[in-house]
This record gives sequence, structure tokens and C-alpha cells, in this order.
Amino acid sequence: MGKRQFLLVLSALVACFLVLSLFFFYESRTIAPEDPSPADRYRIQVVLKARANPPDFWRIVEMGVDVAAEEFGVYCEVSGPEQEIDVDTQIELVRAAIAKKPDALILAAGDYERLAPICEEAAKAGILIVVVDSDVDSDQKRALVATDNYELGSKLAQLVDELIGPEDAFGVVSHVKNVTTAIEREQGLLENVQNASRRLVGIAYCDSSIQTAKEQTIAMLRENPQIRCMVGLNESSALGIAYGIQELGLAGEVQIVACDSSQEQIQFMENGTIQACVVQNPFNMGYLSVQAAVDLLDGKKVEEYINTGSVIVTKRDLYKKENQKLLFPFTDEDG
Repeated sequence: MGKRQFLLVLSALVACFLVLSLFFFYESRTIAPEDPSPADRYRIQVVLKARANPPDFWRIVEMGVDVAAEEFGVYCEVSGPEQEIDVDTQIELVRAAIAKKPDALILAAGDYERLAPICEEAAKAGILIVVVDSDVDSDQKRALVATDNYELGSKLAQLVDELIGPEDAFGVVSHVKNVTTAIEREQGLLENVQNASRRLVGIAYCDSSIQTAKEQTIAMLRENPQIRCMVGLNESSALGIAYGIQELGLAGEVQIVACDSSQEQIQFMENGTIQACVVQNPFNMGYLSVQAAVDLLDGKKVEEYINTGSVIVTKRDLYKKENQKLLFPFTDEDG
């Protein structure tokens, strides 16, 4: 190799090294949270059920956490497994959060029973516990910030009865079997829909996988062509149902009643695949959980249960002013 070629190769290697160094520097800056500053009043660890599964719901919860952290002058570090079903990873993340000795832990429990022992560990370490979205079987929590999920289920029942006849069959796709959100929504639905015992074809659990929910929907409808309505008990199950019904060419023929309001769900409502949603307020869940933790750390009294509410939204309600911040939390209010 001549001297000129050697210098060109060397220059290329140096350039590649610099680019890679800048890439990894940028990645470390964007992935790792900044260290708490002396100005932060409290350090709070937030462990969600998932960070991206699918992204909208938990992303909005995290947005609420970020806004509250800035407003109240506290440091919040958010973690969570990639998938809601990965309870083992969530337990390890809580254990890692405890090791950082925060003032408070905000937890969205991926399993009502399995997260209880780790909450006991946190309490023994002197860490204040606030639970968000999904409850945990522990008396160590100081507050629960969540939707009234039984009420949400009863609203789904109301929609089913409005959309199909009192003897028409319906099926349900739920998310994770042993989380309180699934348990309570299912109870609210089945205890309030008319003639549930005769009309319900079955309940499938998709473990918050859109693909699994799609496959379960297709199988349920092929085995039970009499079904006139499918109910999705969270964002993932609702999207899976919509994709399954589209693939079967049954959009508009089989009604869909869903929980949550991701951007994809809104698109499905606009094109008539999903008829109605019961919408939660994940931004408020994140925001109010931080506010509750701060108030408790300040020695203030906080309600043990803070209901963040839910609203029925149909296609005709999509663009009503009162629904805008619920449905489009990523847009500027004045935009």
C-alpha cells in the first residue's frame, strides 16, 4: 500500500471513530437521565408497567410525570420493561430503584400479587410508595392514582347495549390476566351488560400484544360468526381487534367498543372501524401521582384514592373541544 493510500485509509478510520464517538455520546445523553441537581427537593423513582407497548398510553403517563417534576422542582427517573407482561423485569427494576434510595417510589404494578413483596422491601427502606394506574396487594402504598376501572367497564357495557341488540353475541379481548385494570374492567362490563351470560362468547388475554389480539380476534370470529360486537379492554387489545376485523373484511359489520385513545385508534374511529372508546386520562395519572408523592413528602394529607376519570367518546364526539386534550395530548392547546 502506498503512502497516499495509507493516509486515506487512516483518515477514514479516524473519521469513523469520531462519528461513532459522537453517536455514543449523544445516545448516552438521550438515554440516561440527568443527575439530580441540588435544587431538586425530592428524588422520585417511577417504575411503569411498560415504556413502549404500544407507545401512546405510557408515553402520555410519562409526559405527565415530566411536567409535574418540573413544576414541583423534583427529580423523577422513569423506568419500565418493554412489555407489560414482563413482570420479572419490572420487579428487578423496582429493586434497582430501591437501591438508589429515593424519597418516593411511584409504581404501576404489572401484577397485583407479585409486586407486593417488593413494595414491602421499599417500605422497609423508608421509601414512600404511590401506586399509579394498576393497584398492588400491599398496605404500604400511601395513595392510588387511577381510573375507576369498574366504572370504565360499565361504560363499555353501556356502549355494547347501545350498538347491538339485547340478544346479540359479543366477544372480549383483554390484556394481562392478573392486573387490577383487567380484572375490574371485566367485572364492570359483565355485571352491567344485558344478558351477559347468554351473549358472551368468550374472553381472550393478549398479554398486551397487538399481534396476539389480532390473531385471537380472527380465531374468535371464525369460530363464532354470530358475534356482532368485540370489546377491547386496553389499547393493545383494541388495536388488535381492529386489525383483525379489517383483515376479515368485517369493518362496520362487527362493531368495536374499545378502551383508550391512541392515535391509531382515533384513525380507526375516523374510518368507521371502531365505533366508540372509553378514554382514560393518562397525563393526569402521571402528573397527579407525582403531585401526591410531593404532597405526602411535604407532610400534607392526600386522599388514598385519586380517581382520574374516564369519558365515552364516539366518532361524532372526536373533535369536541372538551375532548381535545384527552385525545390529542401531544398537540399545542392553542394550535
